[in-house]
Amino acid sequence: MNQHQELAIRALGNMMGDNTARARAAFRNRTPEQMQEQYGQSGQTCAQIIADYEAHDAKVQAAMDWVKAQRG
Repeated sequence: MNQHQELAIRALGNMMGDNTARARAAFRNRTPEQMQEQYGQSGQTCAQIIADYEAHDAKVQAAMDWVKAQRG
């Protein structure tokens, strides 16, 4: 991997952040029923919030995998 790929991987890693882990920690004591309730003024349920963060992480991971696969 060349220096440009390494930089791209670091930048993508920063994009991933820790939102998924923080949401899971915040909602860890909720029942399945509570996970289906709207969270605050977000317009989403707790489960939807986590699912959205997981989808974002999957896209970022796919981009990281693509960068790693490129020949430098």
